[in-house]
Amino acid sequence: MSKTLHIVSFSVPWPPDYGGAMDVFYKIKALHRLGVRIILHCFLYNRIPSDELLKYCAEVYYYPRNPAFINQLSLIPYIIKSRESRSLLNRLAADGYPVLFEGLHTTLYLGHSTLKHKQQWVRAHNIEHDYYHSLARAEGLIHRKLFFRLEAWKLEKYSLHLSAATGVMAISPGDAAALKSGNPNTHLVPAFHGYETITSKTGKGDYLLYHGDLSVPENNHSAEFILEVCKNLPYKLIVAGKNPAHKLRQIIAQNQDAVLIENPLATEMENLIRNAGAILLPAQQTTGLRLKLLVSLFTGRHSIASPQMVEKTGLEKICHIASGKIEWQKTIQRCMSTPFTTHHIEQRKAPLEPFLDDANALQIKNLIFGE
Repeated sequence: MSKTLHIVSFSVPWPPDYGGAMDVFYKIKALHRLGVRIILHCFLYNRIPSDELLKYCAEVYYYPRNPAFINQLSLIPYIIKSRESRSLLNRLAADGYPVLFEGLHTTLYLGHSTLKHKQQWVRAHNIEHDYYHSLARAEGLIHRKLFFRLEAWKLEKYSLHLSAATGVMAISPGDAAALKSGNPNTHLVPAFHGYETITSKTGKGDYLLYHGDLSVPENNHSAEFILEVCKNLPYKLIVAGKNPAHKLRQIIAQNQDAVLIENPLATEMENLIRNAGAILLPAQQTTGLRLKLLVSLFTGRHSIASPQMVEKTGLEKICHIASGKIEWQKTIQRCMSTPFTTHHIEQRKAPLEPFLDDANALQIKNLIFGE
């Protein structure tokens, strides 16, 4: 049997402009380089089909996501129930090729009777119920807070279904340890990001950068924290990301040393990261592995992170760690006065080696198809 793999993606992974899409897209590219023939299945919402995917996939299929309110009333989590598609199930059942379900979101048919003849792997992007608890804590609107809490409860119950998987590919060491209890065949496969070498610039930058998906409440709260930290520091702060909340826009508008860049293009974001003096990476909880951490370390200068951002990643030693407003301010001042040198780049090489895409794609290929 040829090395053909079905990949079921929670969304269209092009463009790779946020963490989940990056992990899926660059994984596809790396597997393609290794000669794996990919049949890609994507759910459509807020993104459109792309011919770019046909460069790396033999076949690409799209399915509508059903956002109907009735799906919120099911005991199956909404992020899973809304991705129900008989056409998808029929295509997966029609051959013997293995399946990689991207995220718990896509696992409605995991263990289905028509798929018993094939391997069924799950890529866990984080511990979903922990992530939804964090969304509930960060959300200000009561009806959305209740939705996130209920979804977190459903996801925790539903996660027992991972025992039906041939194996699980966790994105971080902490997640791997947590998921192993539900499926002993759990393996650590770090996030895919598209960078083959460290391209950070030496020297100093004249601004600070906070970047992330600003449509996520937790990221908005982190941005607000950074704005408070930087309020009396003599540096320009750029906040860049997708779809910022109205409140965040207002706070930045009232701060003469802060600039908001909404929905930057990929090339613009890359330039912002490369030219910043320091990248600010606060986090409120440990969950998964943030792609922005890897992107910042492969392409940016100094990276300042909360302990929760780097915990159990192996990347602690190449970040500046800060907790609390005063420590953040002192660390920012130290980094902005310290040129980034080739020595800093050399220090990053060994810790970042386990995060190279080709090596991790080879691990996936060997897990599924054998060495």
